[in-house]
Amino acid sequence: MRLLWEQNKGLFLLGMFIILLIVGGFALVIYLLFGKKKNAEKDVVTEKKVQKQEKISELRKVAAPDGIDPNPKSYLILHDAGHDVYVRCLTVDSLPKRTVFASTFPALFNFDRVTSTVFIEPLAEGRASHLLDSRIVEIETNMITAEKNADRNQLRKLNAKLRDAEGWAQRIETGENSLYHVYFLFVLMADSLEKLNRRTDAFRNLAKEKQITVSCCYALQAESYLTGMPLVYRYQAKVGPIKASGLKKHTLDKLSLASIFNHTQDSFFHESGIIIGRNMSTGMPVAFDVYEKKHNGYNMVFAGMTGTGKSACMKILASRYITKNGYRFVCIDSQSKGNRGEYAMLADMMCGTNYEIKNNSGNIINLFDIDVEEEWSEISGTYEVLRLQDKIANAKSDIMTLIQGDKEPADFSLATHIERIVTDIIAELYEEKGIYDNVVGSIYESGKGLKNGVLTSGKVKKKMPVLSDFYIKSLIKNKRNNIREHTKAYRIILDSLKDRVRELYYCPHCMKFFTKQEYGEYYQKCTCGTDIVRILGSKAYYDGQSTIRINENESFTNIDISQLPEKERPVARQIALSFLNEQFIKKNATNPKKTQCLGVIVDEVHQNFSMKSAIASLDYVARTSRKRLVSLWTATQALKDYDCCYETEALLKQSAAKFVFKQSYSDRKWVQEALNLTNGQTDRVLELGGDPEDDAGNRKGEVCIVDNGKVCFCKIDYLERAEAVFVETDPRIIQEMYGT
Repeated sequence: MRLLWEQNKGLFLLGMFIILLIVGGFALVIYLLFGKKKNAEKDVVTEKKVQKQEKISELRKVAAPDGIDPNPKSYLILHDAGHDVYVRCLTVDSLPKRTVFASTFPALFNFDRVTSTVFIEPLAEGRASHLLDSRIVEIETNMITAEKNADRNQLRKLNAKLRDAEGWAQRIETGENSLYHVYFLFVLMADSLEKLNRRTDAFRNLAKEKQITVSCCYALQAESYLTGMPLVYRYQAKVGPIKASGLKKHTLDKLSLASIFNHTQDSFFHESGIIIGRNMSTGMPVAFDVYEKKHNGYNMVFAGMTGTGKSACMKILASRYITKNGYRFVCIDSQSKGNRGEYAMLADMMCGTNYEIKNNSGNIINLFDIDVEEEWSEISGTYEVLRLQDKIANAKSDIMTLIQGDKEPADFSLATHIERIVTDIIAELYEEKGIYDNVVGSIYESGKGLKNGVLTSGKVKKKMPVLSDFYIKSLIKNKRNNIREHTKAYRIILDSLKDRVRELYYCPHCMKFFTKQEYGEYYQKCTCGTDIVRILGSKAYYDGQSTIRINENESFTNIDISQLPEKERPVARQIALSFLNEQFIKKNATNPKKTQCLGVIVDEVHQNFSMKSAIASLDYVARTSRKRLVSLWTATQALKDYDCCYETEALLKQSAAKFVFKQSYSDRKWVQEALNLTNGQTDRVLELGGDPEDDAGNRKGEVCIVDNGKVCFCKIDYLERAEAVFVETDPRIIQEMYGT
């Protein structure tokens, strides 16, 4: 082998060189084919990483603040884009002994512009059992000390605690229950420190209503703010004198933990409705339509304490229905705003008409006004009817109200005699005018009259009887009366209505009646020598032919009774409502092709609940309005006002929707039963609006809407620039609006 190597040494070296050259060539080719591609891929990856880092940097600039004030204060200041954002972090310091599902915590979690965070850490069964064992040992030690000191009260309390602790320990050991460590964090934000302090006070007061005490994470605001971010981590200070997370730990069991669930409800939205505010649970807009197809009727009830936003809500609804849907409204205005009613400005803004009912105003409501009603059937089509008997019953109720007001009759037989006399006189007055039941033509006569502002001749409506006619007939019948039981009844009628007669001159002996001119010519003496009696009533708003007209082209008509004496308003409200029933509600045809959407607003209606005749009249109007596609809105200061009699309860139950504002705590049970609410919903109703002294009106307009069994808690919002002029009733806000 050595000899072979020495003889062919040169040939072997040449072969090795050729092999190395071939291998190197292959390596060079492989590098040229794949090496550059890998380097190119590395360059692309590197470039993408740079671009991603640049995007992250840009995103950080957008999402993260520019700076932060880390000083240990009760609040935190974030510097961002030249603006300061004030942040305060709060934690729960103490919890109530009992929590209620869907009631205790949601009010805090759904507070406006608050970020809520709850950390829940389950405790192992052994750890929970050890904690309870330690608690039991601690209680027993205290019991020994109490026995030595002969402190019977302390010993009694410790015995109760020992029984509770042993019960908890037994349930934990058997697996029936479990314990958790729970931390609460609430982060509030505002544009200024003043606003932040106000929002903090409002939040603390809201928590106080739930028997929850909240405290500030003092000196740990930065760590608490980071904890409130969606990072699922509790940050804590590790440098300095304070080494804690700032959040207080609470130990809750399984059942208590379940009540933390932030219970909300489905959205409340009618497709054809108007936006009235925001859902207090979800923040979504609430659209409400009184003529929603699912409603069985169209009447609505509004109930709430004074100053909670009840009237403002009604005005907002009416104005938006008029503007968006073209509905027409008539209002009986009971509350004054200066020298006008509070709905007068709304009528002005809607190009409507205000009718003031007071002395020397020239506006008269005739109790005896009657008109034909237009009915419709699938077979006969459209036809007219005249329901005189219904009108006689309504006029009787109105006159009985004028006679007795809110006073209960002292004698049943006397009240019966008065009603009989009143009914007979009313029927005779219509008969003398030639007006008969179900005879449509009897209400008309030939003559001249105005129709749509044009003087026309032909069939015109007869002049109706007036209150003076009723009083004259009462005088004549009293003079001719020979029934002893009726003598006192006539005397009560004449004395009660004397102040309601506008002007009357008569001789009490021969029952001769005079004009004002004749009264002066006869020198106040009748031809029989008897002094002529003169009557000039100071409350003659209902004596004469009606001067109030409900124009079909006007969207809002306001009958203002706010300038009348307070005791006079319930009577005026009933008579105005009866008038609207004749001239507005019954005018709405039942023909589906002609029917319009109409609304009648009656504020402070609870003042009429003390009069039986007024309740009967209200019940009749409510039933008529449902048949005529008219929405009757009644407003009271408490929902329990409807717990008066069968008719008022029916008015509440048969209403399509109830707008319930803040109610009295003493009415809790009745409110829950009347609205069919859960315990949590009832508690929330009682807390609507907060405390006016502490919340500075920020929670005004909170309302619970109960619609066909569905419950929605809504915050009514109004357009300050467009609607404040007719919505606001607070003198301070009005002063700011019009002050110089």
